[in-house]
Amino acid sequence: MEEDRGVTVLSSRIERWQLRRGDHIYAWRTGYSHHGIYESDEKVIHFTSASAQSSGFFSSSSSAAFSSHSKCREAMRGGGVVVCCLDCFLEGDNLCLFAYSVSMAFAALSNIGAQDTCSVVDEDPPDTVLRRANDFLDYGGFRSYNVAGNNCFHFAYYCKTGREYLSPVRMIADPSQEHQRSPACTIL
Repeated sequence: MEEDRGVTVLSSRIERWQLRRGDHIYAWRTGYSHHGIYESDEKVIHFTSASAQSSGFFSSSSSAAFSSHSKCREAMRGGGVVVCCLDCFLEGDNLCLFAYSVSMAFAALSNIGAQDTCSVVDEDPPDTVLRRANDFLDYGGFRSYNVAGNNCFHFAYYCKTGREYLSPVRMIADPSQEHQRSPACTIL
């Protein structure tokens, strides 16, 4: 049985000591959430757009005092699948865990509003999750960034499940696909 890490219907916030390799984590920014895959305090793999990095979009942290490490800033330059330390990923914001394998009732109560915080879909083992994330980091291939259709949430969801996330719009456009409703990294 999976150990309860304190994720509830009302809050998906967790503490650093509760993190495990392969976790799908996220942090709320001003108007959106940013998602990634946790490997260690020194390595969070995530997906960004080149324009977001150059425009400072990902530095809209709610913590004005946050200062990223130069090594992480350099690694994230240019966007795509990138790596940084946990502190730079969080940018001073709260650490949240995206929960998988939750009950339908938990998902229905938790996923109200513009941003889902959990999924009924089963997660893959941590080694599989990290292999996927590191393969995209090392070899590319996660398609071009698109804020609505291929973003940080889609990356983390795919790494965790091996399934492509399909938005409600794509579900309507292609009803033949197997779907899991779990809206992505939404700009509010």
